Amino acid sequence: MLKLKNVTKGAKETIGTIRLKKDFRRNKLLNLKVAIIGAGISGLSAALLLKKLKCDVTVFEKNKYLRSEGAGIQITSNGSFVLKKLGLDKPVIRAGIKPNNLCLFDEDDFKCIGSLEILERLKGRYGRSFITLNRSLLVKILFEKVKQEKIQVKFGSRALPLVGEDGNNISISYNGKKINKDLIVVADGVGSSWKKTIFREIKNRSISQCAYRFVLNNTKLPAIFSDNNINLFFGKGRHFVTYPTGNNGMINFVFCKRESGKMINDWKEKVSKQQFLNDFEIDESLQICLPGIKNIYRWPVIESEIPITLQKKNVVMVGDAAHAMLPYMAQGANKALEDSWELSKCIKEFPLDLSKGLSRYSKKRIRRIRQLDKISNFNEKAYHLEQKILRRTFFVFLRLITVFSPNFFFKRLDWIYKHEG
Repeated sequence: MLKLKNVTKGAKETIGTIRLKKDFRRNKLLNLKVAIIGAGISGLSAALLLKKLKCDVTVFEKNKYLRSEGAGIQITSNGSFVLKKLGLDKPVIRAGIKPNNLCLFDEDDFKCIGSLEILERLKGRYGRSFITLNRSLLVKILFEKVKQEKIQVKFGSRALPLVGEDGNNISISYNGKKINKDLIVVADGVGSSWKKTIFREIKNRSISQCAYRFVLNNTKLPAIFSDNNINLFFGKGRHFVTYPTGNNGMINFVFCKRESGKMINDWKEKVSKQQFLNDFEIDESLQICLPGIKNIYRWPVIESEIPITLQKKNVVMVGDAAHAMLPYMAQGANKALEDSWELSKCIKEFPLDLSKGLSRYSKKRIRRIRQLDKISNFNEKAYHLEQKILRRTFFVFLRLITVFSPNFFFKRLDWIYKHEG
């Protein structure tokens, strides 16, 4: 009987120890003070996911108000997975559009190479359809959720890196004051000042390409553009893509071409219609739509060297600040959402050792970045073939795939779209 009492007592002590450890872990997460640098897709999603872990989160945005560069974005199933975890999948679906088909064209004669029904096919394969919408709408939806969660956002001043003399203590300089945080999440985009200061070995590189973007109302467009499809046109050393930006009736146009060393100094510049026509000759059926264009913007196509690490001390990078890459897999917004999800998972996995959690995040994301970078670079070459015979061969291959083996087209991309961290 005495022995049984001792066993019972020991079991209670063990259970009590486990509960104490769990409570301690919760307190550690509760006391984690986090700064997010940048209020874009990666910054706002990271703020929401870390708030779920009971972190004390503050977002620092250099602009005086919420703004978002770019026009349309594509949310694939891997990005939708994160939005669902945030409880934002339904608002995003309402704001966006689910395209019916992916249509491939030869830009020389505008003839269709092949098409794939994607609305039901992707829903059946991945459980979620693809969504296209305006980038600013996604940022707005994330920001509304941030306000609901009462996460503090400070607008109008830069939060700059402040490195101690020993190089170990990294804090924030904000409006002349020093702010210490347990974790600093750098999400301030391609031209990140934090990346330049803290992660000096990582550099952006501009390749000899540029992108033009504008939007047009679908009522003013030929049927080939106004249908609810993603259209991809392949030309000599260039391509362009069109897709709806949501339920607002606007169609996003993105033109990419090689520039033969001619690059833009600014991150973004507004160009005239004539300058666009001089740089990018287009078909007559599209030229008649030019009067409806309000603004045309031109960007350099930029990618980052794949970093050695995304973490240094208590600082970690997410989104384009961490890994700007070529846009030829339409994964920019999805990678940003993936980063935030993976970061929150790794911190939760190692609640008593933040450094280990950040190191785990860095290793996992760099491995995936390398994979995405490889396929995006392959697509860049395939989309911009110069020789006509190579383009014709490529078109025959695409036609055969879309007609006889449409599932093969997506099977090779399952590792991207089925990713759930």
